[in-house]
Amino acid sequence: MTASKDTSHVRFAKTRHLWALGVGTVIGGDFFGWQAGLSAGFLGYLINLAIATVFYMLLAFSIAELSTAIPCGGGPYVFAQRAWGPGAAYFAGLAEALKVVVVVAIACSANSGYMNEVLGFGTEMSPVWWFTFCILFVLLNIGGVAMSFNVQAVATGLSLLFLAIFYVGAATQVDYDKWVVQQDWEFQGGAGGLFGGFSFAMWFYFGIEELPLAVEETIEPAKDMPRGIILSFVTLTVLAFLTLFFNTAIAPGATGIMASLAPLFEGYKTIFGDTSATRGVSVLLIIGLLSSFHSFLYCMGRLLFAMAREGILPRALATLHPTRHTPYVALLTGTTLGLALALILHFTIGDEVMTAVLINLSLIGALVSYAFQMSSFIRLRFTAPDLLRPYRSPFGLPGAVVCFIMVFAILASIVYQGAQSYDFLVSIVAAAVYFAVAAVVYIWRLKHPEPALSLQDSLMSPSVDSTEV
Repeated sequence: MTASKDTSHVRFAKTRHLWALGVGTVIGGDFFGWQAGLSAGFLGYLINLAIATVFYMLLAFSIAELSTAIPCGGGPYVFAQRAWGPGAAYFAGLAEALKVVVVVAIACSANSGYMNEVLGFGTEMSPVWWFTFCILFVLLNIGGVAMSFNVQAVATGLSLLFLAIFYVGAATQVDYDKWVVQQDWEFQGGAGGLFGGFSFAMWFYFGIEELPLAVEETIEPAKDMPRGIILSFVTLTVLAFLTLFFNTAIAPGATGIMASLAPLFEGYKTIFGDTSATRGVSVLLIIGLLSSFHSFLYCMGRLLFAMAREGILPRALATLHPTRHTPYVALLTGTTLGLALALILHFTIGDEVMTAVLINLSLIGALVSYAFQMSSFIRLRFTAPDLLRPYRSPFGLPGAVVCFIMVFAILASIVYQGAQSYDFLVSIVAAAVYFAVAAVVYIWRLKHPEPALSLQDSLMSPSVDSTEV
């Protein structure tokens, strides 16, 4: 791998590209996955969503500051390394790696569940959809940074259009009293219901924290990165509350949506009727899920590449495509692991509970990563007060402290949920085994160190020449 003498000409992303990537990474949560949180009731979900919004707001602004102070494509593990050292970087990176790989499996489950629901297929078709979409979007990501960002911008735009059509149509069908109150589904399960259903409210924002992984492809990181993060967060907040209300206050109502594998499709059937034409058009709604799938594949490739570049993961993952300069080995490896996980769960616990188990497993990885990021923010404010911070979070140190405390409260809610169900307990046990094995490997590598690539070798992250644009 050779270093570029001047990397400025290979940077591609501006604020609008980062906004599309940030929104696109998360927007699939408006199409699928969020509905399980209605187990707490509509008003219970509304409370959970408000808390999740505050949490991700504090997280997003803090990460915006970190990403401009330490503009390196490794994201969480780079922040942890700067603040705490290599040990913290290792575990922060592996927590993030767990999250992004599991999300590939979640995306597989979401995509197949949606297609099977719309087209009337059985779950035996699921693996076919998984391989089809994985091959397509891995190839798109290998194709180059410019291609990735342009495809993402189009997918995000179409996803927003489909949601806007739904909101306008649903506004004429809303009957909160009939579809929520008369179903006796405002509050369910009391405090336990709130606590147990909280993790699914996070699905409306889950992934926004991935945006800093694109910092090395951003033209002006100090300006564009915080703008991209903040604009993405504002957009996602509006979408989250609109989706929750409109998708619940129309037929088939809160209980029907909670049990659906494709809640937005149910909404389209209510508005336009359950006809063959509606089903045909609704196939296009898969674009919303694929938008998030594409974004997470991009972020996964950048993260695994960066970690391998630093010697945290096997060096082979830092291999770049000879002409496209994209981390094709990292992309192929991460996608293969996600596919394997989806296949194992498909044939063991089945598709009906697989997505919920995977969501909790990915959230555990995410929350461990969040804890490292917020503790890094707090520590650097004390140990490196003179560190250049082109952007500073308006919530400052108090906001980061509150967010850090909230991480552990949310982890407690996932553990509580796991105690209520064997299926959810699987995710907790799997995460515990994962980090235990990681600790053993870390101890072994302390005795058999492998030096990271030099700065000369690793500068910069995979990029595409401007002539590709």
